[in-house]
Amino acid sequence: MAKNALKTGLVTIVGCVVALFVVLSMISSNQAGRERQKQAAIQELDRKNVEELPAQEAGVASKEDRAKQVERDLDADKAIANLGSSDREVLNEAIQKIQSYRACKAVPELMHLLTESHDDYIAGMSAQTIAMCEDRSAYDTIVDQFLRRNAEPSMIFAVGETGTSDERVFQKLDKLVSEPNPEYEEVPQLARRMKEQLEMQAPKKSH
Repeated sequence: MAKNALKTGLVTIVGCVVALFVVLSMISSNQAGRERQKQAAIQELDRKNVEELPAQEAGVASKEDRAKQVERDLDADKAIANLGSSDREVLNEAIQKIQSYRACKAVPELMHLLTESHDDYIAGMSAQTIAMCEDRSAYDTIVDQFLRRNAEPSMIFAVGETGTSDERVFQKLDKLVSEPNPEYEEVPQLARRMKEQLEMQAPKKSH
């Protein structure tokens, strides 16, 4: 009887050892599985980083950002195409979009509006956008149109950005400073500021 009890005890011990071994194996297997998943996730992240590194270096951080940039470019191209419209509101919206996107490839079309439009407001907006693009080859044309046209605020801003030393520009700015403008109350103040800006760029001249 004692022999049977000993045998039963040994069987129980062996069974416990086997069960413990199975449990430890399962734990180890789960840990290994989690580790493999972790390594796979790290490798996938590294792969994405390598793929997107050229875009990051170019200033575009992700595929989503690149998609947004493409959308902005298409919107800017549409705005440039709309510069051929005869509708004043369409032109105004298009020029404002071009300004916000700094779509300076529109300068040739804006130059056409600056010189050919009969609308002083549209011409002034075009001049302002060209000045924002710092296209110095157009500065003489901006000065010429400023002298020819009614002084819209945007045109005054544009001529102030050219850095011109043309005496006629200073004379017209003086006139705009001294005369009230019933259509644009800000004109005298803007004309004074642009005159001061031009004088700072040419301090030896007195006007």
